[in-house]
Amino acid sequence: MKSVFRIFTGCLLAAIISAGCKKSFDSLSVNENKPTNVPSSLLLNGVENDIFEPPYSMKERWGQYYCCDYDYYGNNRYDFGPGDDWYSILTNVVKMDEEATAVGLPTGNVYNALAYFFKAYLFSKMSLEMGDIPMTEALAGTSNLTPTYDPQKTVFQKAFAWLDSANTELTALVADQDNTLKADIYFDNDISKWQKVVNTFRLRLLIELSKQADDADLNVKSQFASIVNNPSKYPVMLSADDNLQYTFLYPTNEYPMNPGNFGFDALRYNTSATYVGLLTQLKDPRVYVTTEPATALVKGKDSTDFSVFVGASPGEDLGTMYQKTNSGQYSLINRHRYYETYTGEPSIQVGYPEMCFNIAEAINRGWIASGPLGNAEAYYMAGIKSSMAFYGIPATGTFTAYFLKSGSPGSTATYSAQNVSVDFDNVYYKQSSVKYAGSNLTGLTQILQQKYLAMFRHSGLEAYYQYRRTGVPTFTTGPGTGNSERIPLRFQYPSNEKTANATNYNSALQSQYSGNDDINGTMWLLK
Repeated sequence: MKSVFRIFTGCLLAAIISAGCKKSFDSLSVNENKPTNVPSSLLLNGVENDIFEPPYSMKERWGQYYCCDYDYYGNNRYDFGPGDDWYSILTNVVKMDEEATAVGLPTGNVYNALAYFFKAYLFSKMSLEMGDIPMTEALAGTSNLTPTYDPQKTVFQKAFAWLDSANTELTALVADQDNTLKADIYFDNDISKWQKVVNTFRLRLLIELSKQADDADLNVKSQFASIVNNPSKYPVMLSADDNLQYTFLYPTNEYPMNPGNFGFDALRYNTSATYVGLLTQLKDPRVYVTTEPATALVKGKDSTDFSVFVGASPGEDLGTMYQKTNSGQYSLINRHRYYETYTGEPSIQVGYPEMCFNIAEAINRGWIASGPLGNAEAYYMAGIKSSMAFYGIPATGTFTAYFLKSGSPGSTATYSAQNVSVDFDNVYYKQSSVKYAGSNLTGLTQILQQKYLAMFRHSGLEAYYQYRRTGVPTFTTGPGTGNSERIPLRFQYPSNEKTANATNYNSALQSQYSGNDDINGTMWLLK
């Protein structure tokens, strides 16, 4: 009996020790300083910062707004590699939605609505760059490490469904005056502003599909008409106050060009002839705000003479461009506006001027007859005026243009100040090159040109996408372009897809680009 008792006691003691050890080891594996749950508001804040596409990058050069003229700092080549990988950000979007549900927020809460928007926003961005992409199976985590590729058409169909769901949920939340949104850096938690972004962005995506406007499954034209003609159900931006724009704050997130890097960068980048040439052709006062006179050309002339603003062809040989820039033959970006402070200007991601031009384009193409503002010309004019207002240019009156004379912005700089008179209605808009020519090809070209000018320093790759879709404005090429002096049509897939998801990767290439991850391949939406 004693032996049995000893055995039982020993087993019991062993069990207690084992349980105690397990608890002890488990507790040691938990980092109490690392949270296991993150509030939806904090995840939202991170997502909002991560989706921002800043100026001063290759995306601006690929839009032919300015050029790098010194090979130590880069070049202007179109050697497209992998497109953007937004999947890690999308994982946080899903987690944001899950955490909102976990703390008891009802179905259709604001984080759920914004999750719909962010998924449409980021998946469509990747598809616009590369074509077919993993989407339906892409966010399954470790349960599916080899997701199949969804056709580009399916990606857009799903994006439109997400945006519609976001609009429906936001409508109810606005009506209920829901105040659960927190840590929103764009609109200070104003969900009515987000609803306008959702529908304005949807108009952008529909315009991106102009070559597929007659696809019976997409209903591009009827979707566009439903949004524009029913503002109570689908509110869109009403002014620049509704812009989805990133505001820089010193010292936490400085504007990419600032007094701190002026000495390194200011002479290494010059403006592009694609951008500046269009401004001077139209005698557009925005050139005085964004650009400086070429120093060798301004001698004996007034600083506001349009002939002294000259950009370089982005396709020019880099050595030639460097020599001409340093000898004062080309205009630099305006150093008063872009280097004087650490906060620069807000960077628009989705904006009111772009929306106006998108609606004008849809009317010009015959998708809709008019909108709440009126006909195509009304939207065209509203877009131009809003863009000019962003630069402090009035419809009628004067503004001051500043051109650097000497010194370093933010410290010893001295500027030449020029007062410029503006009369939009009676001077600028009366030019035959500016006044809307009507619902014809000339009118469409005017809309697209003004949209291009309005997107200077904004909206990531949208200027490039517009050129790729329409050929407006004309992008120049040459030895500095690379890619056999061609503008490519797409980005490649991330390199790890070749090994980690080889079967689906190769299948996607075969179905789209004859088996090659070719930057000159034509994706579905461009056919």
